[in-house]
Amino acid sequence: MSSNDVWFVIPSASPEKCRKTLPLWRERGYRIAVLQNFEKGEIPADIVDWFDYYPGWPESVNILCRQVIPQSCQLIVSGGDDMLPDPNHTAQELAAQFFDRFPDGFGVMQPHGDEFMCAKRYCGSPFIGRAWFENMYGGRGPMYGGYHHNYADNELYWVAKGLNALWERTDLSHFHDHFTRTGESQPDYWNSVKQRDLQDCLLYYARVHETFPGHAPTQAALCRPFDESLPRAEMLLLAEHRLFRVAIDNPYSNAIAKALTQCADEGEHTVGLYGFGLHTQVAGSALREPPVKIACIIDDNESNHGRVAWGIPVVSRHTALAMGLQAVVLSGNSVEDRLWSNATPFRERGITVRRLYANTPANDADLARTRLITL
Repeated sequence: MSSNDVWFVIPSASPEKCRKTLPLWRERGYRIAVLQNFEKGEIPADIVDWFDYYPGWPESVNILCRQVIPQSCQLIVSGGDDMLPDPNHTAQELAAQFFDRFPDGFGVMQPHGDEFMCAKRYCGSPFIGRAWFENMYGGRGPMYGGYHHNYADNELYWVAKGLNALWERTDLSHFHDHFTRTGESQPDYWNSVKQRDLQDCLLYYARVHETFPGHAPTQAALCRPFDESLPRAEMLLLAEHRLFRVAIDNPYSNAIAKALTQCADEGEHTVGLYGFGLHTQVAGSALREPPVKIACIIDDNESNHGRVAWGIPVVSRHTALAMGLQAVVLSGNSVEDRLWSNATPFRERGITVRRLYANTPANDADLARTRLITL
C-alpha cells in the first residue's frame, strides 16, 4: 500500500448504503476502511471490521485510525456511508493540496460546498492528516470519543479552528445523501442516534465552556495555544438551537410525565424518582405539577443526600424504602440498566419499578409487578 493513499474511514450500519456510495469513492482513488455494526454484509471496501455494538461515530473513526488503517497512511477522510466524494478532484489531487497547506500533516480540511444541515458550522466529512489523528486527545484519535454520534463534528471544527489548523473549502463538496434529504424512511439504527442526541448536545455545551478539555496533542512540538478570542456564542449556536427545542418538546420530561401519569392510572399515588443525574435535571419540568405525590428522589451518590430539588428531598435507597412508596420510576437513560439492578430491594418489597427505555425482563415471578413504558 502506498503512502500516497487517502483512506475513507467510516462506521456503517447499512451494507446497502455502502454498496451504493463506496464505489464512488473508489472511482476517485480512495482506499476504504469500514467499521460495521448493526448489520453485516458484503461491501466494496479494502478493510471491513465488525463491532457487536456501535462505538459511536467519533470513537469508530478513532478505532479505525488507531487499529485498522495501515501505518503508511498519511491522510484520511471521514463522514458516513451516505456521504459522496467531491466529484471534481481525485483523492491524490486533494492530498497534494492538503499537504501544501499542512506540510507536517497537522491539520483538518473540510469541504463546505454542500451546506445541508448547517454543515458550514462543523466538520462532518473532514480530511485529517496523520499528525493530527495520531496525536490529538492524548493519542486516542482525531476526535473526542465521548460523543455517541452528534456534536463530535462541532468540537472538531472549533478545536481545529482554535489551534489554527482548519482549512474550510467552499470550493469542494461532499454531497450528504441523508435520508431526511431524500424523503426515505428513517432507518432502524437511527433510533440510538435520536435517543442520545440530547446527551451529546449537553456534553458539547459543557465542553465548550471548558475549552474542550483533553484535546491537546501528545507531541510537544505540535502543542499550540487555543485561540480564546473565538466567539463562544458562535460555538454554541447549534447546541442552543437544539436546547431551545428541548424547552418546547423535552423528550426526557415527556418520558417521566408519561410514567407518572401511568402511576396515577394504576393507583400508585406515592412515587419515588430514582436518579438525580443529568436525565432528571433536564426533565425538571415534569416534576413541577405531577399527577402523583413524588415523595423523594433516590440517588446512589451520598454527596447528594440531604439536598432538595423542586421541593423534593434527595435520599438514599435505604431511606426511600421506609417512605411508603408504591412505585419507583427510573430516571437515567444511559444508566437505566444499573438503576434497574440497584432497584432490586424495591421490587422485593412489592413496589412497582418502572423503566422508561429498556425492555423489562420477562417470565420472572419476582418481577411480576414491573411495568414497561414504551415511548
